[in-house]
Amino acid sequence: MIRRLLGGVRRRLWPSPMDHRQYEKMSVQDTFRKIYRNQVWGKNGEQFYSGPGSYGPASDLYCAAVTKFIQENGIRSVVDCGCGDFSIGRRLVEATDVHYVGVDVVPELIQHHRQKFQNERVSFKCANIITDELPVAELYLVRQVFQHLTNDEIAKVLERMSCVPKVLITEDFPLQPTSFNHDMTHGPEVRSDFGSGVYVDQPPFSLQVKEIARFQLSDTCFLRTVLVENAGVANRGSDLAVDLPKPIEPETRLTEFRT
Repeated sequence: MIRRLLGGVRRRLWPSPMDHRQYEKMSVQDTFRKIYRNQVWGKNGEQFYSGPGSYGPASDLYCAAVTKFIQENGIRSVVDCGCGDFSIGRRLVEATDVHYVGVDVVPELIQHHRQKFQNERVSFKCANIITDELPVAELYLVRQVFQHLTNDEIAKVLERMSCVPKVLITEDFPLQPTSFNHDMTHGPEVRSDFGSGVYVDQPPFSLQVKEIARFQLSDTCFLRTVLVENAGVANRGSDLAVDLPKPIEPETRLTEFRT
């Protein structure tokens, strides 16, 4: 009993960086700035690291599947919602001829990418995909992003993406789930840790989807990519304008971020 009480006191005074409860009252932007600043998802020697999910065999299979989808569907423009450290996006750009816009809510990360990676086919935009205006494109990618948001936040994003011709949504799931769409505070943890996942084809979202790919992540989890194709919008996808890269903005002082 005493040990349990002391453990509760310790968790309140020194919470784990992965504990969602400390992010409950923080904005989405402040939450993910803190995650990157404190390297909650780990370290790889770079200034920004999105965690092991962006590397390894599953990421190789994902990139191959998305590259094939882009080529087979004649996709010319892609918006990567939650581009993170750009390790996945960079491989897709190298493998295709698409115009790519990486979107993320962390301003320091976007500034870093603009200075290091932006070119005639690649640009970056700092935006909150839940509330901010997003670039126009034929294809949106949302890879392992929803797992870090609340169900209400996910629903708002899905509603805003109903005007996008094609959306590829990728999430990880337990092989033997105990629930669908377990709700949680936005933050670094994922639903598979709680025996659940983000199933956009299940309530409360209930979208019509087509499974594009499925990959094993571990003995207990797999990664699934589904296509949400918006009727009507999909038929005029080839007429949509392509957002071309804009000039790199002058460097500004971002004094709140430290590594």
